Amino acid sequence: MKKNKKKLIIIGIILVVLMAVFYVLNNKFGITKYAEELKIDKDTDKLIAASIINSESDVKEKYFNEDFEFYETNGDELYFIMPIYKNVTMNIYTAVMEEADIVKDKLIASTNKPFILKCNVSDIIPNIIIEIKQNNKVYEYSPSISLKDGSLYVNEYVEDISFKEEGAS
Repeated sequence: MKKNKKKLIIIGIILVVLMAVFYVLNNKFGITKYAEELKIDKDTDKLIAASIINSESDVKEKYFNEDFEFYETNGDELYFIMPIYKNVTMNIYTAVMEEADIVKDKLIASTNKPFILKCNVSDIIPNIIIEIKQNNKVYEYSPSISLKDGSLYVNEYVEDISFKEEGAS
């Protein structure tokens, strides 16, 4: 009887440890509650999601009924940016033109939470670089509007979650 009791206690401890490990890994490496709510594929290679918005109230009307940090630089374009994975951090830098390259200038903020960004004076040269960090890897993204068709410019790390107006392609 004592052997069975010891076995049950050991099995119980192992189960608790496994549940704790699963909980920690899921909270550190899983997708954010925002990505879950938008039904973004949990196995996507994309690290952040971005959207062109018309106003801050667009976020509440189309995405989430919460207030988010608002970062503003020179410009009139508005974007909603959010991490897809919980272990993604975004450093937001102003960008300047140096010779023929756009380079990071001043750090505005560092966050792992969704935010609204107002930027881009020019349609051709973005004035923001978002440094996307996941684990030991670093990627860059400059939100901007495509001159080709007016859609959101994305790269291989960014999911476009912009709402399309009915009748728009």
